[in-house]
Amino acid sequence: HRAQIVRPGQMNATAVKAKQAPRWFRVVDRIVRSTITWFTCSLLVLMVAFTIYTVVMRYVFNDPPFWGDTVALFCNIWLVLLAYALAVRDREDIASEAIYEFLTPRAVVTLRFAWRAMTLVFGVLLFWFGLDAALNVPGQYWELGGLPKRAPMMVLPLSGALVALVTVFALAEDMFGWRTVQEHQP
Repeated sequence: HRAQIVRPGQMNATAVKAKQAPRWFRVVDRIVRSTITWFTCSLLVLMVAFTIYTVVMRYVFNDPPFWGDTVALFCNIWLVLLAYALAVRDREDIASEAIYEFLTPRAVVTLRFAWRAMTLVFGVLLFWFGLDAALNVPGQYWELGGLPKRAPMMVLPLSGALVALVTVFALAEDMFGWRTVQEHQP
């Protein structure tokens, strides 16, 4: 028996049998997804704006801001780490679909659960050790007016908490047979 791969937008027999997730679950899920999406989009716009500003000031006016590259870099790092939570929530974080066609359906379910469990452990560890690193990093950024280095590093525990939270959402959907409306729209 080969596993049937369900692509986004496709429906199969198990997807039709899935129960609608409880209202509170869908509301919290929508709030978390919307907040992360809005925040990461804002970071992308800010990163591009700071980069363009720095380039224009450097090459047109010959007066580059000393803080421009640092702030653009922080926006980039925060964007990548926070957007990872969206990839986890949309189940696009680990691409192993190619091997699923060689496995039985039960092995596919087991492997997907193992990926989720490892992602949850990663999120918890990122939170735990990221918080420790952020709170104990010495120094400050002189180019940002003495901003303590712990401020930009707080993305580590924040990202870890979000990854753990959305992984718990995905595990709950798998264990209870829930589905959210967004998952099966074409």
